[in-house]
Amino acid sequence: MKNILIVEDDKQIRESLSDLLELSGYKVTEACNGKEGFNIIMDKKPDLVLCDVNMPELDGFELLGAINQRLQNQIPPIFLFLTAKVSKDDMRHGLSLGADDYILKPFDPSAVLDIIKMRLNKRELLLKNPTSKPTINPKQFAFNKIALPSDDGLVLIPFSDIIKCQADRAYCNFHIKNGKTILVSKSMKEFEQVLLNQNFVKVHKSTIVNINFVSKYISGRGGYLKMIDDSLVTVSVRKKDELMKILKRH
Repeated sequence: MKNILIVEDDKQIRESLSDLLELSGYKVTEACNGKEGFNIIMDKKPDLVLCDVNMPELDGFELLGAINQRLQNQIPPIFLFLTAKVSKDDMRHGLSLGADDYILKPFDPSAVLDIIKMRLNKRELLLKNPTSKPTINPKQFAFNKIALPSDDGLVLIPFSDIIKCQADRAYCNFHIKNGKTILVSKSMKEFEQVLLNQNFVKVHKSTIVNINFVSKYISGRGGYLKMIDDSLVTVSVRKKDELMKILKRH
């Protein structure tokens, strides 16, 4: 039985879709906002997601961008947007994030079922042929934020606001330019590739910095970086040459 997640803040629409899908033989899970939907997707791994675009907490575009980051090099669930209206710019943005299709409200129940069946059949073929699994390039998706699980739930931080990320065993600290630090109970490996595909460079086994926030290099065996928040970051000897080349380009 295929599992479908409905992420929709309108209770009436959510329940109407749930009834339709359950009567059609699908297992249905519901979420009333993007943050709740993200946690369910990470936990239950649904086959398909029906998601509203405009929602509190986390909108549909932000949710899809966060999913792409966390499910790199995996086959993500089919993602269908639900929306009352969609501009060409919004449609292009959604498709650039990896959306599979749009369903306009008010929707035709039979058309919804046809789209879902077609998309699930395509995904089934993909799963049966592992050699055709896509490799997701983080640069492929026009998403300018990083999705971080925190004590307050999922938070989205613009890459341009992050000064550095420092590992501490199984944890890592994201230092933000407003002086805030976000502690994440996951290793830095979870986020390393995502950061390195932006304007970040790894200068030590435990530190990745935003090159735009380096204010000064202090020479030494490996050396140090003075960041815009006046903190000093140690540069390992192995990373020094690569770092110097990058600094010269900036």
